[in-house]
Amino acid sequence: MITHRESLGRALDEVETGALADVSTLVVNRRWWDALSPDERSRYQSHAERLGVALRADVAISSHLVEVRGGNAGPPLSTEQPM
Repeated sequence: MITHRESLGRALDEVETGALADVSTLVVNRRWWDALSPDERSRYQSHAERLGVALRADVAISSHLVEVRGGNAGPPLSTEQPM
């Protein structure tokens, strides 16, 4: 399963409420992630860890969406990096 959401916060909230099930990975734009403050990055990472979701960043993904992966979505792209 691969789907998209408008923001990382929304994707995490939907995983937490069960609106998005079986999510294993969220992928955001690398430049967007790097522009966040250390506190913002820490909050997102903590939230994802509590939910058991991996966060990854990719320079090739649009900064206007978050890719949501689960199930048998396949391996990560070569441009993705864990956070």
